[in-house]
Amino acid sequence: MKKCGILIFLVVTIVLSMAQGNVTYNLDNDIEDIEQQYINAWKKNKKIEGFTIQITSFSGANSRVLIEKEEDQFRQLFPDIPCNISFSEPNFRLRAGNYTTKLEAYKTLQKIAPLFPGAFVLKDQIDFK
Repeated sequence: MKKCGILIFLVVTIVLSMAQGNVTYNLDNDIEDIEQQYINAWKKNKKIEGFTIQITSFSGANSRVLIEKEEDQFRQLFPDIPCNISFSEPNFRLRAGNYTTKLEAYKTLQKIAPLFPGAFVLKDQIDFK
């Protein structure tokens, strides 16, 4: 009989403690400041590690004109893929896409490679969305 009474008492106590369910959080102001600093830091960071596809590169005389022609051709063939020209002396490079995973980049490379056989995937700093 005592065991049954103790069991009923425990069950009632557990049920009553679960029924209260109100939880309040008392956040320190420093936590909100740290959270805001984190948000502001990511707003300033416009680039993250990712992958792009290098279509081609040129160096030497008329390399700027050649790379601009390649860019125009690429934009006509693939208007939905963003591309840009970068310059690192002495090379002009045409790169396309902003991919967070290598798999995404390779899927796009399969579309591009038949028309631009020298294209390849490389690790790069990409625009943060």
